[in-house]
Amino acid sequence: MKKTLYLVLAACLMMATVSCGKQESTTSTPTGTETEQTPANQNPEADKYDSLYDAFLNGAATLSTDYYLNNASETGSGYENDFFSIIAGDELTLPEMVETLNEGFMDEEGFFAHEEISSISYSYLDCGKDGEKELALKFVCPVVEPDSNIVLVIKEIDSKLQVVYAVCSWSRSETTINENGYIYSGGSGSATDHISDAALIDADGNYQFGYILSESSDLESFGYSYDHEDFDASTLEGTLCVYELRLTYEPGADKPSDYFSYEVYDSDTYEKLDVPNLYTDSPYKDVMDSFTTIEFVPYDELDQVISKKLDSIGATQDVIDASPLEFTEIAL
Repeated sequence: MKKTLYLVLAACLMMATVSCGKQESTTSTPTGTETEQTPANQNPEADKYDSLYDAFLNGAATLSTDYYLNNASETGSGYENDFFSIIAGDELTLPEMVETLNEGFMDEEGFFAHEEISSISYSYLDCGKDGEKELALKFVCPVVEPDSNIVLVIKEIDSKLQVVYAVCSWSRSETTINENGYIYSGGSGSATDHISDAALIDADGNYQFGYILSESSDLESFGYSYDHEDFDASTLEGTLCVYELRLTYEPGADKPSDYFSYEVYDSDTYEKLDVPNLYTDSPYKDVMDSFTTIEFVPYDELDQVISKKLDSIGATQDVIDASPLEFTEIAL
C-alpha cells in the first residue's frame, strides 16, 4: 500500500514539474530575440497611417530637432536659430509645436512681431532622387516680419522624424526648394549688392554646399574691400557689375573669393551689353586692371566653374530642373 502511494505521489510530482516548465516557456523571451516596442516618438494611433509623415501631420507622431541642432549648416540667415530657440530640445507633435511657437511669438519679452502663426502647409520631395520621400513643412509666421516664412525639411532617420534643413524667407530674401532637394536663394544687402547661393540636400539628408555668388553694381563700394589704384568709371557706358564666387563656405574665415568676373548692363533695361573685347582690350578692362590683387576671368568661365561644382555635389541639370515644391495648406 505504501509502495503504491509513493508511486502515485511521484507521478503527480513529475506532472507538476512538466506543467511548470511549460508555463515558464510560454512567458519567457527566447534567446536571441527582442520584444517589439513602439518607437518613442509615436503613439499607437500612428499605426493607422501609411507613414510617420502622415502620422505627424495628423498629430499622432512627434518631430525631433536634435539632428538639425547638431548638424545645421551655418549658411542660413540666422533667423532660423530664433525659430528653433523656441522649440529646441523637445520632441513635439504638430499641435504641440503650434502651441509652443505661438507662445514664443506672442511673448511680450520677445522681439518677434506679436502675431501667431498665420498658416502651415506641407509638400513632399525626393532628396537625391533615391525614391525615398521627405517632408517639407512651411510656417508663415513672424520670424522676421509678419508674413515671413520658415521651411523645414524633415526626414525619417532611425524610425524618428528629424529636421535636416531649415531656411527662413522674407521680403528681402527668398529661397526656393525643388522636388529633388535643390536649394536656390537670392537676396539683397542694399540697392547695389545682391547675393545668390545654391545647395543640395542629398539622399541621406546631408546639406551639400554649392556656391555663393555676390554681385555689386557700385564699383566704389567694391573698392573698399580690395586694394586698387585710382580709377574713373564715370565715363563708361552702362552699369559695370562685379561678381565674386565662393565655392566653399567657412564662417568667419578671412579669405578672398575663389573667382572674380564682371559684366556690363544697360542702365535702364538691365540687359547685358555686347562689348567687344570686354576682357582683353576695352575701357572696362582698363578700369578693372586697377584692382592690383585680383585676376578677373570672363563670366562664361565663371558659369562653367559653377556648373562643375554643382555636378560634384549631385546637383546635375535634371535635378536643378525639377519642379519647385507646391505646398498644401493644413487647417490650424
